[in-house]
Amino acid sequence: MATLLLGLLASGLVTLIPATITIAVLWWLDRYEKEPLWLLGIMFFWGAVPTIIMSLLAQILLDVPVTALLGDSILTSMTSAGLVAPLTEETFKALILLIMYLVYRKEFDGVTDGILYGALVGFGFSVVENVLYFMGSLFEGGWSAWGTTVAFRVGLYHLNHSLFAACVGVGFGLARNARETWKRLLYPFLGWLVAVTLHATHNGGIVLSETTSGLSCLILTVVDWMGALGMLILIVLAVQRERRWLAELDAEVKDGFITDGERQVAIHYRMRLARGWRVLGRHGVLTWFRWNRFVQMIVDLGYRKHQKRRAGEDAKIDTWIAELRQRIVTARLGLPQMEE
Repeated sequence: MATLLLGLLASGLVTLIPATITIAVLWWLDRYEKEPLWLLGIMFFWGAVPTIIMSLLAQILLDVPVTALLGDSILTSMTSAGLVAPLTEETFKALILLIMYLVYRKEFDGVTDGILYGALVGFGFSVVENVLYFMGSLFEGGWSAWGTTVAFRVGLYHLNHSLFAACVGVGFGLARNARETWKRLLYPFLGWLVAVTLHATHNGGIVLSETTSGLSCLILTVVDWMGALGMLILIVLAVQRERRWLAELDAEVKDGFITDGERQVAIHYRMRLARGWRVLGRHGVLTWFRWNRFVQMIVDLGYRKHQKRRAGEDAKIDTWIAELRQRIVTARLGLPQMEE
């Protein structure tokens, strides 16, 4: 019993701590339009519970005919790990992104959001999967086997599931601001296809590691980390692109809905941080929260106007824009002047 409890505690910590740090970095990189924490929690939960359960059930059902057809061979292992697992796991991870894209579009603005949401789903999945693998290694080979498994799954492949799901998120992010219907359908499918391909490459390399004397593991590690680096670069580029979206606020200044000082604070992240500290120091925490929400509404207004121009959405977005303008006017009345 003591080993079980200690193993669960240690396994949870070694996978949750790096996951939490990485999520915090991703959330910080999403500078302009912060996503609600409760929504990020839903993404994480979906990966940790429903995706795990549905994937296990689907794999059990699909592995039966695969084993019956191919027998007990390396081809069976390759099919199960390199085809069945990627198809089921990436499909069920993608399901919540599809729901988010269709139902809660106000909080799905582009590629940056897609990467963040996908990564959260992937981290939720990997945390639970890692704990299961760690505990299995502990009971089969003791603490030495546990340590080896931790070194591989956390040290080398910590970002894998978040990377795979983030690819799907990129697809939905690109579709979010696409005008043509065929692009809105194609981009998510391509994102899912890339996720399945990367996942299949990883799992196939693991299965073939013994027959290739570890060469396949080396190759898949390079592929995994190049993919993670590429995703980081894509996030930086996407954030820079979203900053350019805020040029839509120039018209709001001209029309008198916001001031130029408010526009500057919304666009320049460092200025926003500096002004936020001033508001916090002079007026307290509650005013600081209201002020941050006020600035966020201005950013949202710029995003909505970009989406209207870029994607040509229907009258619903005109309603969102009108509501944001009214909320900005109302919120400004109870706040200190941004130029002070």
